[in-house]
Amino acid sequence: MIYTVVVVDDELPARRNITSLLNPYSDFQVIGEACDGEDGIQLIKEKMPDIVFLDIQLQDMTGFDIAAELINSVKVPKIVFATAFNHYAIDAFEYAAIDYLLKPVDEERFFKTIQKLRNDLKNSTEIALKQVQCLIERHLSMEAKSQKITLEKDDKLYVLSLNDIIFVETEERNTKVVSKRGEFTTTFSMAEWEDRLSKHGFFRPHRSFLINLDEIDQVVLWFNNSFQVKMRGSRDKTIPISRNKVKEFKELVGLEA
Repeated sequence: MIYTVVVVDDELPARRNITSLLNPYSDFQVIGEACDGEDGIQLIKEKMPDIVFLDIQLQDMTGFDIAAELINSVKVPKIVFATAFNHYAIDAFEYAAIDYLLKPVDEERFFKTIQKLRNDLKNSTEIALKQVQCLIERHLSMEAKSQKITLEKDDKLYVLSLNDIIFVETEERNTKVVSKRGEFTTTFSMAEWEDRLSKHGFFRPHRSFLINLDEIDQVVLWFNNSFQVKMRGSRDKTIPISRNKVKEFKELVGLEA
């Protein structure tokens, strides 16, 4: 039996990697590729493949957005997610009966995916639907948990919502979190904070700062067409926008050229 496959990934090398890994398996046939979520949804609904290899972080939407859309399809495909980030979301894949691949994908790991797909494809469409629903429910649950963070101050633990954070800045070898509930010193690096917060409306305008875009109070034009920002609750502090970040910053805050 031949199983049809669609590959959705915004990176051409990643799509080529999957199609190349599929070549030795004659019972799997790639019938289409898409480089963004919108085209991916349309392609999947038109082709109705048995399997979709789906990138989690697309430019226009997430793989979870696409999975949610596919629930209403006439035929619900088996979904294999691909991700470059081995973090909390992987747990959701493990609990759902849907596989995942960590980029870059190696042949040994891919073989296990093929074996799993061959077994799962014997199941009914109803089981596939339940698998997708389970994945989305677990993802939403994990996302809700990721909106909180616990920080220590004066030998006490404080549970903060990410929306409570105004900005983060480097402070010698540590980082300082300025929030609506006070200031906290942490040992997390700025890179770790950026990885945690960037998908929640935070922007790194300068190597020493990470700001909550919703907490910007003023944008100040500085010399040589550069900018600084003042944050709510901390207006005495001015945060610079690096020149290589100006264009991205203006787009994020809707600042006309």
